[in-house]
Amino acid sequence: MRHQKAGRTLSRKSGPRRALLSNLTQALIEYERIETTDAKAKEIRGLADRAINWAASLGDILTKDEDKLDAEDKARKLHAMRMARRVVKNPVVLHKLFNEVGPRFVGRPGGFTRIIKKGFRHGDAAPVSIIELVERGEAEAPAAGKKAATEARAE
Repeated sequence: MRHQKAGRTLSRKSGPRRALLSNLTQALIEYERIETTDAKAKEIRGLADRAINWAASLGDILTKDEDKLDAEDKARKLHAMRMARRVVKNPVVLHKLFNEVGPRFVGRPGGFTRIIKKGFRHGDAAPVSIIELVERGEAEAPAAGKKAATEARAE
């Protein structure tokens, strides 16, 4: 019996499972939209939301210049970065989390990700989902431009 054992094991031991979830979370923050199995998407949702919440909880500290922060604000920012670093290990992705993604979600109480069911994978019929950030950044702008251009040509 698995009483009081939270989370999915994903047929892996704890070390490889933690590494997999960390890598998927990093990919989600880096690309803002990834395709994976339903179970993995549901597992990384919590990790990604927690990491984004650490960045968004800083509020106006993120927008201020680093030189203008007092000691207490610098300590809060450092603590939040270290807490998010437990999941997001890549420094480039961590920088993106605190400089691009975090400020986008300031003031939002939660629910930073959305899961969209896609269908079944061809090879093994595993259920596949797309997990993405609710408010996507630059990746969404070119897609909207292409749609407007094709609609203009159709008319």
